[in-house]
Amino acid sequence: MKNLDKFIEELKINLGDNLLSVFAFGSQANVEDAKNNLNLMIVTNQLTAENLYAISKPVKNWVKAKNPIPVIMNREEWYSSFDVYAIEYADIKENYRMIYGEDLIPSIGINKYFLRLECESELKSLLLKYKNNFLINICSDREMKKVLNNVIKTLIVIFRSVLRLHDRPVPYRAVDIIEHCSEFLSFNKVVMAKLAKIKYEKDVCNKQELLFMESELLKDIQSILKQVDAMHF
Repeated sequence: MKNLDKFIEELKINLGDNLLSVFAFGSQANVEDAKNNLNLMIVTNQLTAENLYAISKPVKNWVKAKNPIPVIMNREEWYSSFDVYAIEYADIKENYRMIYGEDLIPSIGINKYFLRLECESELKSLLLKYKNNFLINICSDREMKKVLNNVIKTLIVIFRSVLRLHDRPVPYRAVDIIEHCSEFLSFNKVVMAKLAKIKYEKDVCNKQELLFMESELLKDIQSILKQVDAMHF
């Protein structure tokens, strides 16, 4: 990847020995010929305003190439965030690709207590956002479809974590994640699978289906939150 190689060289030039590690994570992490949309984590030994200023231009160019803005941490932040970012660290541990420097991934320790706690926190935030979006966008099918796409994306992340809490392997396809997670959580599998197919497999729905899914999803998020809150590990 020409853009990636150039970006890494610019990071090395501007950060020198302060650059500890760079790795890709997310769905594109192991796609060798990915042209864009590559999530990167940059870990430094120290991180100052001067460091951020030094790499701001390369980062802007990286984002202009249609990549997400990189996540940047110093070494201390990396090792002190296993609790508050348990979901994210669990995802990284399962799917990443080293780009440069020290491989920090084996150091990740996932505590189930913190993993369940973040699932609960994310569900509470999701429920609040969904109710607000429901109020504002309910008269617009187009906007509600966008809302539902964002909701199922977040729920799939949480479902992956629920499988990990129960020491189960996480399938690749969203519909398979939903199916496996239904062993541990009660929800409308038909609605969840339909939303996943719309989001990830370009399926479509009519207005009647949309209205039904909107109402069912509110009940399901409320129910899933209660179930996750009652889990103990």
